[in-house]
This record gives sequence, structure tokens and C-alpha cells, in this order.
Amino acid sequence: MSAGSTAKITIVSGSSRLEGRVHAVVALAADTATSAGAAVEVVALHELCLPVMIYGDRSQDDLPAVHSIRRSAAWADGFIICTPEYHGNMSGCLKNWFDFLYEELAGKFAGVLAVTGGGGGDMSITAVKTSFAWCHGFTLPYHVAARAPDFDVEGNLVNNLVADRIRRVAYDVVRYAPVLRSTFEAARTLGPGVQAGVAGAHT
Repeated sequence: MSAGSTAKITIVSGSSRLEGRVHAVVALAADTATSAGAAVEVVALHELCLPVMIYGDRSQDDLPAVHSIRRSAAWADGFIICTPEYHGNMSGCLKNWFDFLYEELAGKFAGVLAVTGGGGGDMSITAVKTSFAWCHGFTLPYHVAARAPDFDVEGNLVNNLVADRIRRVAYDVVRYAPVLRSTFEAARTLGPGVQAGVAGAHT
């Protein structure tokens, strides 16, 4: 990141519920990224009411919710993505968010967080990382899953070790996302040839 520049981080809250432990994790990630010097936008999917993506339906491009997520994704240097784990996978609303995006994620960097009822979170984290990779994005190899016992009855995160890991993810996304984005954009200027690597597919 060049001197005087600020990392732009979009944090995606992949819960369809107004209440839920996901929001406590997202809030901590947002506070940490802001403290690290980033400009932060939080995309709360439970507020947007995105329609189910219908492939080839161009009329969806004009919907305010679709425009909003594409704008925030295109703006971002990197992402912190948090999902509840449903049936060993990411939430349906988060997968739907991915379905509306592609170019906006290419060449960018993401950290992944999960909230689980009792499992280890590995399946949902892997699902998010796989979707991001198929959009030609890069993900932090370090990740975090917060389980039900890590919260109090009011939904506050009380496990300090888990909180520490979330902060580490946030700091690393702020640190590395601008570097990867600038490198990818520089490679795109080389054109569509093989010397541009995967960035050449996005010229």
C-alpha cells in the first residue's frame, strides 16, 4: 500500500436473521479493521433482501440491492466474510451474494469467519473459500470459527481466544488486500496474454 493510501475493506455479514451471533463477530471484525486504518463498509445481507439470482435475467441488474452489493464489492480492496454454518455449508443468502458477483472479486483478498451451533466450522469456511477462489480471488489461509459456547446468553462474544483470532484475520486482510489488488491490477495492464497470468482473463 502506498504512503497515504487507505485499505478499503467490505465486511459481509452472511446471516439472513436480524438477531444472531454473526453480528457480534462482524462488529468485532469491523472495529478491528477500522482501528487498523481501513475504510470499512459492512454489507448486512439480512437488510438487503436480495432476490434469488436468476442467471441471464438482466432486469435484476437494475434492482437497488443488486446495485448496492456490486458497488461495495467493486469498491473494496479486500473482504472479511462471515457466515453461519447451515448443514455443513455457508448460508443461502451468502451463496446468493456470490452468485451476483464475479469480476468484482477477481484479484482481491478475503478473510473468512464462521459461526457454528456445534460443529467446527470447517465445511462452511471451505465453501466460502472455494466460491471466492472460483471468482479468481485469494483467501487468507488463517480463519476463525466461533461456536455457541463462545457467546453468552445475550449473544456477546466472550471467548477471548476466538476474539483474538478474529482480530488477527482483520489485521491481515487490511495488511495484504491492497498489495494483492495493486499487483493484480498491474498484471492486467499487460493485456490478455499468458504473461499476465490469471489477471489476463480480466482485461
